[in-house]
Amino acid sequence: MSNPVKVLVVITSANRRGAELEGVELATHLSALGTPTQVVALSPSTSAAAVDAEVIGTSPLHLSTLRALRRRARRADVVIAYGSSSLPACSIALIGTRVPFVYRSIGDPSRWIRGGVHRVRTALLFHRARRVVALWPAAADSIRRTYRLSISRIDVIPNARDAARFTPATADQRAAARQHFGVPADAHVVAFIGALSVEKRPALAVEAVTDVAGAHLLIAGDGPARADAEVAAMAATDRMHFLGSVADVQPVLHAADVVLSTSSTEGMPGSLIEAVLCGVPIVATDVGAVADVVAAGAGTLLSATADVATIAAAVRQQLSTSAAGPQPDCPFTWQRVAAQWQLLITAVAT
Repeated sequence: MSNPVKVLVVITSANRRGAELEGVELATHLSALGTPTQVVALSPSTSAAAVDAEVIGTSPLHLSTLRALRRRARRADVVIAYGSSSLPACSIALIGTRVPFVYRSIGDPSRWIRGGVHRVRTALLFHRARRVVALWPAAADSIRRTYRLSISRIDVIPNARDAARFTPATADQRAAARQHFGVPADAHVVAFIGALSVEKRPALAVEAVTDVAGAHLLIAGDGPARADAEVAAMAATDRMHFLGSVADVQPVLHAADVVLSTSSTEGMPGSLIEAVLCGVPIVATDVGAVADVVAAGAGTLLSATADVATIAAAVRQQLSTSAAGPQPDCPFTWQRVAAQWQLLITAVAT
């Protein structure tokens, strides 16, 4: 019997953010399938919360970081570069090692182009990867057109969550979650889950839920846009609950009637996959792969330019609709997705 393929997953930092968490979970599930996988972070966490990964540098492109990455990569058969900053790091560090790397694109790269020079430089980096993995078919097509990469070198594998962990709430779990967050048992509850960054537009979510009479908003996350969201919340402070960074979001989902996403740009939000698995309907702007995720569950899609009144009306409508309930055969589970990664890794290693 041949030895199993050894994999190294490279994440940008040890921060508890979407791409980093996905990279760590991928390593866990590949290892469970018999593919030994380790994770390294190119820089430390900027907060007390950190993912479980070995930190090998101070910044992604520092010379000492690249040297450490090169040493670690030589022990692997395949390297997976997870997220944008890991792409140039792996492209440089792996030169001459003969260790192939796969680049996991976490969004639609065409949305982040900063001029012609940036496009050419990024294209060169994309062509250094043995394979590029997009989150959804439209993103794969965008990569092909934008960077002139052969379709034979692009794969589509979605984000995933553990179906055994994220399950619909029982009546007791729902009551306990609401009590924990100080929300009335009979109130309408909306959840906003994710980084409080400019593109997520948390203040817009706050303003919209403020306009939904009696509705409470649980805001799970932190970031630079929190201050603006807190200002927006002053009109209904008793109904706005800023939870900060939350290690376990399942109680938030168990307390919620609706999950709200107001992003101006997205990849494939893990928080919405979690909502689908927990049977919570979604109201979200139609950006990135959001439509693909909502299609696996239940909810309402809005234009990326939807205003406060439109979002509020959609939330009211969704709150008046029966709960989604458990979603059978969800395509965004690690039980399915890890097997897709394993097939790709085997193909790259041979």
